[in-house]
Parts: sequence; C-alpha cells; structure tokens
Amino acid sequence: MPCRLRAFLSGSCLLGALTLASCTVNQTIVIAEDGSGTFAMHAEVSSLLRDYLASLADLSGTAGPLKEGRVFDAAAIRKDFQSRPGIIVRKALTPTPSVLDIELGFDTLQDLLGGRDALKDAGILVLVEAGNRTTLKLHLDRATWGELSALFPPLRDPLVAQLGPQGSGQVTDDDYLAMIRFSMGDAAPGLLKKSFVTLTIRPHGEIISQSGGTMNGGAVVFRIPVLRILVLDRPLDYSVTFRQGE
Repeated sequence: MPCRLRAFLSGSCLLGALTLASCTVNQTIVIAEDGSGTFAMHAEVSSLLRDYLASLADLSGTAGPLKEGRVFDAAAIRKDFQSRPGIIVRKALTPTPSVLDIELGFDTLQDLLGGRDALKDAGILVLVEAGNRTTLKLHLDRATWGELSALFPPLRDPLVAQLGPQGSGQVTDDDYLAMIRFSMGDAAPGLLKKSFVTLTIRPHGEIISQSGGTMNGGAVVFRIPVLRILVLDRPLDYSVTFRQGE
C-alpha cells in the first residue's frame, strides 16, 4: 500500500503535503513584506502508481477521477480552495493524468492556514505571531494523521486513505517496502525510496531559526522522504521562525 499525496499542502499547505508513494511533491511558499504571498505546488505521480490506483478504483466501482485514469480532480480542488476566505486560486490544473499544478495567492499566512481549527487544536499546524516574528510549526504522528483529510480533498478518497499510516506503528520500512512490492511490483520500492515531499519557505526578511530543514539563500527547504510519512513510526517535526520587514 503505497503512496499518498501528502499533506503538506492545501489550506494549510505547509507540508505538505499528501503523499503518494512513487510520487514527487514540490511546494513553495513566498511571503511578501506585507504578509501576503503565494503558494505553489507541483505534484507528479508515477505511471505505476496511477495505474495501480486506477485498477483499485475499477475493482471497487469507485466513481471519480481515478475511474477515468486521472489521479487528481482539479475542478474539485479549485472549488475547495475558492471557498476559503483570503485565498485566490490562480491555477489548479492537471496538464497530464498524473500531474497536478496549483498556485494560490493569500492575503496573510493566517488565511493560508485558517479555518482548520482541528489541525491547530491537534498541534499539526501551528502559527505563532509575536511582534515582527512569525513561527510556523508542523507536527505529524499517527494520532493526528486522520485530521489531515480536512486539509486536502484527495485524502478523503477511500482508495487514497488506505495507503497512509495504518495500525499501531509497528510497521517498519522493510515491511512497507515488501507490501508495496507485493501490491505494485518489483519497481515500486525503488520508486518510493526516491520519492520526496519538498517544501520551500521564502519569507521577506530574516530567517532566525529552523528545525528539520536546510538553509538555501533566503529560504529554508524541508525535504521529507515519502516513506517516512507513510510509515510514521516516529513523529515528524519541522519549524521555521522569521522576522518580517527587514
């Protein structure tokens, strides 16, 4: 059971995230001096995973884009984001059946993360603003994984939901790789090992500190192996603190 476009993304986009095995997700948040900004995401699923999910949809009789050989429903994703105050949808496209491109504008970072009280209460996504300092924190574990379906519509698909962390956390990397080899074929483990969710945060001003990522010029880059997200045998924590207006 592989993949899932993860979660880092969407109404809170940070993390992005939903993750699919055999999938690459690149996300960038650019924050302007006045606190507004843009969020962009490019997600690309391997043909192996697309065909696997489509076959499951066919067997289960599930309606939706997978039934038509498409992984993403761009129209539904656009509609979901358009319903969120402070968000402008500039792009929500599926140029190919296996690719999703999203570009959003937001009035404030709070708007990008807003309206998701369950995520905040669970500690999954926390935004702390104190004076001219802003801290954004992401925490993922098995206890809170289910809350992420509120973050990004594709996670609500039953076929996708079964591919994420399951059970009590006793599944190892080797166990998971063996499962997807059995389900998808010999090529699947190698593809999964090369799959990452990458989130780049580029604020206007100074990055004071970060945890879990690397500095790259005026940005911090979080590069998360998809396997870590799917197994979630230990909590994942990431954060960045930056000073606006400098």
